[in-house]
Amino acid sequence: MISNELRKEFLTIIGKTYDHYGYPEYCGWVEGLLQLENKQWSQKSISERLTELFPESKYPTSIPTINRALKMLEGYGVVEKTGSRKTGYQYCATTSSNLLGSMIHHLMMVNNDFVSKLEILTAKNKKKDSDLKRATNIQIKMAGQWNRALQLLLESTTSETGD
Repeated sequence: MISNELRKEFLTIIGKTYDHYGYPEYCGWVEGLLQLENKQWSQKSISERLTELFPESKYPTSIPTINRALKMLEGYGVVEKTGSRKTGYQYCATTSSNLLGSMIHHLMMVNNDFVSKLEILTAKNKKKDSDLKRATNIQIKMAGQWNRALQLLLESTTSETGD
């Protein structure tokens, strides 16, 4: 028997966790819904179902909000999109074994872009602003350490899942 109250609690827990990681809470609701009710969803159907579960007006469950969440989750490899503009898009959750690896890989790509931009900035520092040089070097060093940690985590998850 389906319990909407327990499903709402499940989605709230995931949403709050997303919030603690610095992402919008509604991204967690969308991910949780796609995993919980495993089927093909349109933006409209996701919005309608979340509005059923979160009927209070304080919860952002509009189609534009769902669209923002889907774009973010798709970028992280959490959600797969099929269809076209003409036929309409359908969304579903990716397999869980792929989820963690996709998120780690995305973080590494963002981090690499960050380092590249700092390296370009460092090269532009022709006046040799020593404070800027020190600050960029610290950021590049920390980003490198973070990437090494992420790489080890990615290797660990890949070996555990057999991918």
